[in-house]
Amino acid sequence: MTDTDVRCYDDLARCFTEGVDYSVHVMDRERSPVAVVAPHGGRIEGRTSEIARLIAGDEHRLYLFEGLRTTGDNFDRLHLASHRFDEPRALDLVARCHTVVAVHGYAAQGPDVLLGGLNERLKREIARALAQFGFSCQTDGHRFPGRDPLNICNRGRSGEGVQLELSEDFRKAGDWSGFARAVRVVLENIDNANGQSA
Repeated sequence: MTDTDVRCYDDLARCFTEGVDYSVHVMDRERSPVAVVAPHGGRIEGRTSEIARLIAGDEHRLYLFEGLRTTGDNFDRLHLASHRFDEPRALDLVARCHTVVAVHGYAAQGPDVLLGGLNERLKREIARALAQFGFSCQTDGHRFPGRDPLNICNRGRSGEGVQLELSEDFRKAGDWSGFARAVRVVLENIDNANGQSA
């Protein structure tokens, strides 16, 4: 089975075993209107789980779908496309949030971060914050626009979220604290604008 064969979570769950092939982690911090998700975490898109955890910190809701397979085929077997990502615990979490920030990884050469999603204002605010911290970003004209309404990043209450595609070199570098801090500064403004309520 490959990504093209997996049309939904039910397809994936029929072929693979939770706790053996993959795991799901949910931290539901009800005070935050923001969910940070890594739908291709663990060994699917390496290090996206760790980076999502840093962005979420102790404040924001967190969802991780993590590949556990030791056979080197996590991406091929467990990668459920973002517009098909309908794992029930993820949908339940994001439905109770105003905004979703999805953390992904891409393998091609390019900027540190490709920003997508339907929330243009938030996307540009994050891009500005990242640039101030010295990260290279691209907001338009790349192959990961994240504009499908069914993309997991756009399935919060607002219907508009942000997708962060992180380059392989950036993810391998290992020092993501400045990156997470820059994104978190922008997310604090969402918290304040929404009165710290979901």
